[in-house]
Amino acid sequence: MSQNRHVRPTNLHRLFIQSMLSRRAIKEDVALEMYKRAVGACQANDDTFRPLHETTIRGFRTFITDVSDILHDLGMEVVLGQEQTGKGRTWVVLRNTDPTEVALQATDYTPLEIDYYRRVVKEIIESYPANSISHGQATTIVGELEGTMARHVAETLLDSLCSRGWLSKSKRGRYTLGVRAISELETYLKQQFEDYMQNCKHCKRVMLDGVCCSKEGCDAHYHSYCYSAILKLPRPSCPGCKSKFSEYEPSPIGEKAVSRAEDEFTGLRNKRKRPRGSTNRNGKGKSSADGDEDEDDTDGDTDELEEEEGRDGEGGGSGFIERAGPSGWRVDSSSRRRSVVPETQYLDDEAEADDDDEEEPPTNRRKGRR
Repeated sequence: MSQNRHVRPTNLHRLFIQSMLSRRAIKEDVALEMYKRAVGACQANDDTFRPLHETTIRGFRTFITDVSDILHDLGMEVVLGQEQTGKGRTWVVLRNTDPTEVALQATDYTPLEIDYYRRVVKEIIESYPANSISHGQATTIVGELEGTMARHVAETLLDSLCSRGWLSKSKRGRYTLGVRAISELETYLKQQFEDYMQNCKHCKRVMLDGVCCSKEGCDAHYHSYCYSAILKLPRPSCPGCKSKFSEYEPSPIGEKAVSRAEDEFTGLRNKRKRPRGSTNRNGKGKSSADGDEDEDDTDGDTDELEEEEGRDGEGGGSGFIERAGPSGWRVDSSSRRRSVVPETQYLDDEAEADDDDEEEPPTNRRKGRR
C-alpha cells in the first residue's frame, strides 16, 4: 500500500471541500465546473494565485486525489463512482471512511429513520433480479418498524434520501441504491448480502442494473454500458463462459426485469431469489433447474442488518446504517426536512433521459431461472 502524499492545503482545497460537504455526491461535469469556479474565486481574491492542476478533467481528477490526501486523517475521502443505469455517468462522492463511534453519530437522521432506510436497502438488494422496489413497497415498510412513522413522513424521507444520494428514483418511480450509497456502503453490502451482491464481469464493480448471461451454469453479470461496449467487439461473447451473445441473449437485471404492473401493487412481497451458483448460509448450493426458487426469507431468516446492532463498525464503511437499532421514537411532521442538496444537481438532462429510454436491454426472460 502506497503512503499518502503530504499535500499542503490551499484556499482552493478548502473552498472545494466546503462545496462537497454541502452536496456529498454530484455528477463529475458539475464538480468540474465547481472546481473551475473555485479557481476563479481564488484568483479574484489573490492575483498571484495559480492552481497546481489544470482546469481540465485530467487535472481535476488529480486535484481530487490531493483533496482525498488532505481529508485522510479526518476519516474522509473523495472518490469517483458511476451510475448503474443509462450510460454510467461518473459522479464525485465525498465518503466517510471512519468506522468509529463518532462517525456513526455523524448524521441528522433519527434512529428510526435510519432503521427505515436499512429495511429499504434490504428490500432492494433481496428483490433480485429487480434490485429495486416500487414506491408502494417502500412506503409499506413503515408497518415493519418498531417505532411509529406515518406514510407521508416516509415519502418525505424517501425524497430526502434520494436528494442526498442514498437512494435513486427512476422515471417509473422505482427506488434503487444511489451512487453515494454504493460508494460508501459497498463493504457493508457485500458482507451482509453476499448471496445477492454481484460484480460486473467486465469492469469488476458492483452491479445492480444491466444484464446477466443466460447460458446455464454461467452467472456473469454486466452493467448496461459494459454490455454495450462488449457488443461493439467483432465477435461479442460472454467473458465468463465464452458463449456468443447472439446464441444466448442475456436476461435483464434491474427494474426492467419486472413488469410495470408491479409498480402499482403496494402489498407485494416477492419471494427472494438468489443468483444462480450462490450458496445459502448453511453452505448448501442452490439448484438452477427450472422452477427452483428460494423460500421466502421475510419471516424465516433473522434480519441480517439487525445482527450489526451493537457492533462498532466491523469491516469498515461509513457506519451510516450499521447502528440504526429499533427505536420507540415517534416521527411526526417536526422530523420532516428539506433536502440540503439542490435537486437540480440530481435531475437528468431531458435529452439524456430520452436517450436512455431508447436503450432497451434484451427482453427475453426465462421463467423460474432463479
